[in-house]
Amino acid sequence: MRLSTKQIDFFLMGLFIFCLPFMFHLNLIIQLNASYSDILLIIILYWFIAKKENKETLSIVLKKYQLIILYFLLLIYFCIVSMANYVTNISIDFPYGVSAIIKLTINFLYVMVMLIFLEKYREELILFLLRWWKRAAVVIAILCIASVIFYQLGMDSGLTLGGRAQATLNDPNLAALYLIVSLSVIALASIYMRKAITINLSMVAVLIALFLTASRGGILSVAISVCVVLLLSFLSGRIKELIIFLSVVIFFFLIILWINHVSDAFLFAMERVGGVGTEGDGTSYRIFLWKSAFEMWVHNPFIGVGIGQFIAYSPEMFGFTFSNIPHNTYLSFLAETGILGFISFIWLPIYLVTKLVVGIGSSGEKKHFYLLIGILAVAIQALSINIENIRFVWVFLSLAYVIIEHKLEEQQ
Repeated sequence: MRLSTKQIDFFLMGLFIFCLPFMFHLNLIIQLNASYSDILLIIILYWFIAKKENKETLSIVLKKYQLIILYFLLLIYFCIVSMANYVTNISIDFPYGVSAIIKLTINFLYVMVMLIFLEKYREELILFLLRWWKRAAVVIAILCIASVIFYQLGMDSGLTLGGRAQATLNDPNLAALYLIVSLSVIALASIYMRKAITINLSMVAVLIALFLTASRGGILSVAISVCVVLLLSFLSGRIKELIIFLSVVIFFFLIILWINHVSDAFLFAMERVGGVGTEGDGTSYRIFLWKSAFEMWVHNPFIGVGIGQFIAYSPEMFGFTFSNIPHNTYLSFLAETGILGFISFIWLPIYLVTKLVVGIGSSGEKKHFYLLIGILAVAIQALSINIENIRFVWVFLSLAYVIIEHKLEEQQ
């Protein structure tokens, strides 16, 4: 039986989405955090180029999605411009800087693949990809939960970090971010499948796994973003949506309380979240890094110290070498690429959030609520980790962009 082009496209894109959270370390000149989707990206690009009829689709994408394409090109351009300071810096980490540009370029290819195939198959592919993301999220959630249970039984599976769930993402905070985005994706999948109730067992499993990562930034970002959406629902007079969201929040809160009552599985996570600001929790060092990043930007306001040079530039300015990056996406862009690079990074997410807020106020579209929760949670967690090179974040943002712009087309 011969497979059609559409069947192959859908199979490759489904696998592409499924493999996003399955990561591994790649040691070249520097250590890179790679995904198995990177391998599929090469295969998909080759498959797309080999089909001559796809040239028309590419032409449409370049015209139709100019905004997000321009965003990425400007972002990469200003990161390259910041490398001008390599000439004046006393010491530089050239391989790390180049790798930062390469990572952004790879993420741009991720976005282009999403735009091309979503334009080709529209809502049919959106639902298909949401389902595959949901399946991957459930697998990651099960790995997180199982690995913590094994750890508490004295068996270290290698999928935890000191008892904190991380599954195959090699970092509890990264695992938390993936699970946060997955909550929005699972809700969107239910909406596209026209289910009356968006709450399901998959969301419960993902939420439990999120708590088991013991990620303070992750747990707080979800709580804050949900509160913001509830407030918007109230201010816009969306009483029905407000009641629904309050019911969802109360439901999940009761589940967490019940599990915490019958088991001490969440005890470590609760203590870690409640221990923010206490001595030895690492907060003071992060604040020091943030202040240092801000000082670097003040001394290099326009193009920064150079992409990827936060650590390399530290002895020149502070007299000793830092051992960590700022763990703050916004301050990293300010310090390394200046105000020009920062603006080029921030304007599209602001555009998306604005469109979603306006959409909630004008139409109360359910999709807008869950997309906003996901994007706000990512934006908040970007205060405590660097997200600019995380594949699934850009895939989610490109998916959100297409959904939002497609809705605008329908309204016109």
